[in-house]
Amino acid sequence: MCIKVTVLFAKQVYSFANVCIEALRTPVMQAADSHHNIYFNESAKIVVYNSFDQDGLQRLHVHGSPNSLSNNWDIHFRRGSILSSHTVHNTTAFFVVQTCPANLHHFWIDEFVPLYSVVSRAGRLHPDANNQILYRTPSDLEASDIGGCHNKSVYEDILRTLFISPFHDVFYRAPVNECYSSAVFGTHAVVSDPRTIINHVTTNVLGKETVKQIASGRFYVTFVQRWYRSIINIRELLQAALDIGFRQVRIVLFEELSVKEQVN
Repeated sequence: MCIKVTVLFAKQVYSFANVCIEALRTPVMQAADSHHNIYFNESAKIVVYNSFDQDGLQRLHVHGSPNSLSNNWDIHFRRGSILSSHTVHNTTAFFVVQTCPANLHHFWIDEFVPLYSVVSRAGRLHPDANNQILYRTPSDLEASDIGGCHNKSVYEDILRTLFISPFHDVFYRAPVNECYSSAVFGTHAVVSDPRTIINHVTTNVLGKETVKQIASGRFYVTFVQRWYRSIINIRELLQAALDIGFRQVRIVLFEELSVKEQVN
């Protein structure tokens, strides 16, 4: 049975049971960025079985970041049971319309926090969840202006804290004729305490002992400098912080640090 979740998630976040990935007989050309004439061939389709009230192809508009190129999914509904040739996994797949983050800040705000919120509220934030993260469009198209979107690889350590195993990539690259007992389409951040997410990531990326050492260290005032949109009087600000009485003052350029170093 297909269910639109309007109470738990709201804002066009949908949950379905019996969701399968199947091969398309003829690949369908889709636009990754129609403004720059960037297209790709979609070689698989999403099928929801045991849909008692719907049948056929429907475009599902979902909630996602305003920085996403296209917040929708094309889903084929089938009233019958899952085919015997398919393999059903007792796990949850989260179908995400990703963005093209320029840095960790944009990845965190636009993608990770909403995704964490949905995974957590679905009760799938535990080590044996085997969650699957499936993206709407590829972010590794060569010879395009979205070729620099490497969030799947650069931010692997952070994504892995959502207990993803073993697959997160564009949905049509997932194994075909495999099904998930449940699936969630769309993301929406419902966060009561942002520190909960920070603690979750730092603990899982750095380890509990390292987090304890950091927490017991001295208080820092950190100025984040950037090559682009830089703070031109940052040295004056640093001196002002010292004059006020702060002793642990530093300037950090995140562009020169790995993701793990940034988290640290």
